Amino acid sequence: MENVRYYFRLSEVHTRSDPGAVMRRYEVNGITYDEVYRYNGEDWSPTEFFELYRLGHNDDDYIEVPQEEAEATIEANLRRSSGRDR
Repeated sequence: MENVRYYFRLSEVHTRSDPGAVMRRYEVNGITYDEVYRYNGEDWSPTEFFELYRLGHNDDDYIEVPQEEAEATIEANLRRSSGRDR
């Protein structure tokens, strides 16, 4: 993977401290891939979010975040969903 960038999906109810989704965009051999982290055991899965956003079909917005922040958010959500963060 090259040029990996991480993003948070934001909305009126989802903020940087509690994003609606953690997404990433990267390249392999010049082809761009977009993925969202799924907490149902699938881990990273393809998403059409960025394409739909470009076409004006999403009300949600997004911001780029550092890899460390994206990974910390994923870990915190995994702890919370497993009950380890209580």
